[in-house]
Amino acid sequence: MYADKFDLKKYIRFKSEIERVSKSEDFVETGRWKLTIKDTTTGVSTEETFDAVVVCTGHHAYKHYAKFPGMEKFKGEIVHTHDYKYSAPYKNKKAIVVGVGNSGIDAAVDLSHVTSPVYLSTRRGAWVQRNIGPKGVPGDFVTTTRWNSYLESTLPQSWTDSANERRVNQNFDHTLYSVKPKHRISGQHPSVNDDLPLRLASGSVKMKPNIKRFTESHVEFDDGSIVTNVDVVVLATGYDYGYPFIDKDVVDVQENVLDFYLYEFLPDLEKQTMAFIGCIQPTGAIMPIAELQCRYAMQVFKGEKTLPSPAAMWADIKRRRSAVRGRYVNTQRHTIQVDYITFLDEMASKVGCKPNILRYLLTNPVFAMKLIFGPCTAYQYRLRGPNSWEGAKKAIENQWERTEKATMVKDPPAVERQGWGMPGLYTIAGVIMLAVLIRVFYW
Repeated sequence: MYADKFDLKKYIRFKSEIERVSKSEDFVETGRWKLTIKDTTTGVSTEETFDAVVVCTGHHAYKHYAKFPGMEKFKGEIVHTHDYKYSAPYKNKKAIVVGVGNSGIDAAVDLSHVTSPVYLSTRRGAWVQRNIGPKGVPGDFVTTTRWNSYLESTLPQSWTDSANERRVNQNFDHTLYSVKPKHRISGQHPSVNDDLPLRLASGSVKMKPNIKRFTESHVEFDDGSIVTNVDVVVLATGYDYGYPFIDKDVVDVQENVLDFYLYEFLPDLEKQTMAFIGCIQPTGAIMPIAELQCRYAMQVFKGEKTLPSPAAMWADIKRRRSAVRGRYVNTQRHTIQVDYITFLDEMASKVGCKPNILRYLLTNPVFAMKLIFGPCTAYQYRLRGPNSWEGAKKAIENQWERTEKATMVKDPPAVERQGWGMPGLYTIAGVIMLAVLIRVFYW
């Protein structure tokens, strides 16, 4: 429907594989790129030249296999979660899952429906959050708000960590179930799963520490415990980043470090005609950020925006890298972390579409409350600036109703929604205005 509305299909080339992206011979003058494109129906490859390239393949290029002593002797099956599709082939088999990121927890929960117990091994544990928020609404609709972002950027990190850790421990006690890590909740990309607590409580998933070594049929863990006659080990050990179809002299990723300005542009290109979209790990949804990255890339390509000097871009890259290392556990998983609303607003400032919260507080405080306390959805970045949308305000005002409607199989009886009430709204507006004035540059 989207492609039809905007007449995009004529620009889409199906059944085509990009084998190579390299600079054209006259790149320094033109900024053009030479692409080797394979027709997958005929197997014939051709070369074409383009004015700009936007890379939207993400950053996960290669499966990362953890190595353990004796692994080569193991007679059972070892599979990466990339190749794990469904649980049926593992019915009644003894399984170990390695890693408590999102993929690892999902795989362990899925396997526990066909075999029990499933052993879930972790080096350092994790803070496990829920997908579903209060009253069954989407969790990020409640948590990814400007108000929460403001508090987290203003209050001491230890305060917000303690509050968030208490919140997730209300779901299940991470210490009791041997999941609690040594790092604080803000020090790791969140693991999200609603079913794990029930599986741990029922014993169908059992926690284990890191693997010490393999034998032909057994797996020994760091605490000395052994699981015998193991049939399958599922490695949820992540990915290595890279772009195998782009020449190495253009981009060569080492140890998952992406030297991209704003996680998007290569600072040393003679002509800024290549952009990478979605090479980030946000604390919220990736699509609104990717949309803003695309908008900014188009402005740069068209000459409407100019990137800083290479030296300034490198300084920004190093600053972000230092901030990530200072906050997160030092692993290859944590190299491209961004805070959702903070980065959204930064990209929106570049595009010129950041919403003016202070203006709405002064002219339309009721709507301002929706912007501040409601979910920060992509509509907020269509209220003003280039390519604004006249329907954005209405979409923000009724997004809760539309979200609730999607969960209902029939229309509910008419019930008056509980609101703040106008006196309460204006009182809150006054408090927020004061906070905003104190931190005016934040907005």
